[in-house]
Amino acid sequence: MADLSMLNLNNLPKDRAAYGSKIVVLDTAKSKRIEYKLVTVEEADATQGLISTTSPIGRALLGKKVGDEVSVTTPAGVKEYEVVRLTTIYDEE
Repeated sequence: MADLSMLNLNNLPKDRAAYGSKIVVLDTAKSKRIEYKLVTVEEADATQGLISTTSPIGRALLGKKVGDEVSVTTPAGVKEYEVVRLTTIYDEE
């Protein structure tokens, strides 16, 4: 939770992926949609779709908008994603 106490929510972008954002990506290789939520390391639980902003996928998605494509090197190999939906913490208020 130390990361969260240092986080200034006023500095989070309103139109790009950041901490607290829910992101739906299309895995272009499998034509499969996956939903992630960007969280702190302490909150992360990959089985629930909660990924850390410091993980390879989390870092790749930070700052992205709908329509952006990302290539991520993971332990399972290179993944290609397209952002198809983005909900920021401001959209949830």
